[in-house]
Amino acid sequence: AIVDLKQFTNHPTLNHLRLKEEHAFNLCRIGEMIKVSCREQYPVQHPIEDYPGVDILAFRDTTTNEEEEDDNDHYYYSRNTVVMSNNKLDWEKPETWTGMLDRSPCGTGTCAIMAVLHARGELVMGERFVHESIVGTKFIGTILEETTIGKKK
Repeated sequence: AIVDLKQFTNHPTLNHLRLKEEHAFNLCRIGEMIKVSCREQYPVQHPIEDYPGVDILAFRDTTTNEEEEDDNDHYYYSRNTVVMSNNKLDWEKPETWTGMLDRSPCGTGTCAIMAVLHARGELVMGERFVHESIVGTKFIGTILEETTIGKKK
């Protein structure tokens, strides 16, 4: 799942969430709840793989999601943190509402976010995508071509 933090801006209790290390506990807790809720409420079926549903979540910071210039070299910049599970969440046991944050932007997550941005028309083929993690590590990607999996483009 890909979640834009800006959607929490007007939320009465979550409007403080930011992509900062000091917010890691709440990012993990909320991320795990979102993942489980997605699996329960929106079952998915991959076109060719057996896939149980959302198992990784990326929070995106769209407040810094802007086109940057670096020595006249245009690229798309975004920040994220990836929430990974470390146990099975039980709604009746708050102590299980935990997870871990990946210290990297996550290769799979970077590709997924690039695909979503491309589908929305926000990232064009061949454009560099600079993806920064919550601790400052960066992945750089570029969409080289479109593909089809099963009958899905």
